[in-house]
Amino acid sequence: MKTAILIVNIVIILCLVVSCQKSGTKITPATRMAADCSQSAVQKAIDSAESGDTVSVPSGNCTWSSTVTIPAEEKIILKGAGIDLTVITGGTVNMSGPSRMTGFTFINGLIQVDGDGWRVDNCKFYNASKWNDGVFVRGQRENQHPTGLVDHCSFYNSRVLVGGWMGLTAHALWFQPLNLGMGNAVVYVEDCTFIGTVHSNAIDANYGGRYVFRYNTVTDTYVEAHSVQGYNRAARSWEIYNNTFNQVSRGMWVPMFLRGGTGVVFNNTLTGAWTNSGIALDNVRDCESRDTSGKCDGSSPWDGNQAGGTGYPCRDQIGRGTDTYLWTTFNRYPPQTLDPAYAWNNKHNGADVPFFQHNNCANHIQPGRDYYNNTVKPGYVPYTYPHPLTGGTPVDIRPSSK
Repeated sequence: MKTAILIVNIVIILCLVVSCQKSGTKITPATRMAADCSQSAVQKAIDSAESGDTVSVPSGNCTWSSTVTIPAEEKIILKGAGIDLTVITGGTVNMSGPSRMTGFTFINGLIQVDGDGWRVDNCKFYNASKWNDGVFVRGQRENQHPTGLVDHCSFYNSRVLVGGWMGLTAHALWFQPLNLGMGNAVVYVEDCTFIGTVHSNAIDANYGGRYVFRYNTVTDTYVEAHSVQGYNRAARSWEIYNNTFNQVSRGMWVPMFLRGGTGVVFNNTLTGAWTNSGIALDNVRDCESRDTSGKCDGSSPWDGNQAGGTGYPCRDQIGRGTDTYLWTTFNRYPPQTLDPAYAWNNKHNGADVPFFQHNNCANHIQPGRDYYNNTVKPGYVPYTYPHPLTGGTPVDIRPSSK
C-alpha cells in the first residue's frame, strides 16, 4: 500500500514539473551572476538565464557601446548592486516583457520598455549638462498600450517618455474605451524625484500615450503631454496627482503643460515663484499648420469643424475622448466623443492652481465644456496605491474636493 501511495505521489510531482515547464514557470528560480558590469558580461548572464531567474550585476563603473536585451518571452530580474554602486555610462537596455530592472545608475543611458507588467525601480538616471530620455516607453503593438511601473527612481536632466504605438498613427488606441482610474491600464510613474538644470520635462507623451504621474517630487522642471503635430496622434490621457512641484532656481513658467487628450489633475502642491502657477492647456494647431493635419481653423478634415467653431473640435484636443469608429485608410476622420478634463485641490501658497488657456486656444478649449476647474471628476476612483507591482500594502487614496 505504501509503495502504491509513493508511486502516485511521484507521478503527481512529475506532472507538476511538466506543467510548470510547459507554462514557462520555474519551480526554483536561480540567481545568475554576471562576471562584471560590462555589456558583454551582463548579456551573457541574461542569455544563460531562464524565466523567473535573477541576473545579479556587481558594483563597478562600466561604459556600454551597445544594447543589452532581455527577451520579451522571459520574466527576469536584472539587479545591480544599488544606486551609485553599479554605474553604467551610455548604452541601452531593451526590456519588452514582464521583467524588472533595479539597482543601477545610468549616465547618459536609456532603458527602453514595451509589453506588459514590467517594472523599473530604484534606479538613477543622470545627465550632467544636457537633457536625455531615461525611460522610453516605446509601444510596438498597434492595438495594445504598454503597461508597467517606474517607481522610486531619481532623474537628473532626464525624463520618462511614453509613446503608445510608435507606428505614429495610434488610431487603434484612440478607438479604445478610456477608463480613467481603476480601469486604466497604462504607464505608472510614482515615488520618483525629478531635477532639471537645463530645459527638459519630467514626463511627456504622444502617439496615443497614457500615463499616471503620482506621488513624485519635481524640482525645476515640469510635466507635459503633446497634441497632434503632423500625422501622429496626440497623448491619450494623463492622471497627475499627489505630486510636489518645486521652483527653486530656473524661473520656471508652469508646472504642467497639457496639449492633448484628457485626464485629471488633483491634490498637487506647488512651492516657489512660478511665472504662472496654473496648469496650461494648449493646442499646437491653433497657432500653426502641421504637415498632414494642417491648422485647426475649419480647413482641415482632421477636425470636427462644427458651424461657427473655427474648426472645433480639433483632433485630439483637450477634452476629447474616444473616436466613434476606427480610423482606417478607407474610413478616415471619425468624430470624437466629449470627455472633459478636471482639476481640483491643487494649491500654491494656499491659493488654487487652475487650468488656463494658453496662446490662441480659447476658441477651442473652453471652461464648462472641455475642462472644469475645482470639480471632482464624477465617478473617478484612482488606481491602487502603491502599485501592485511594488508588493506594498494598498492605502485609500480616493479623491476629495477639500
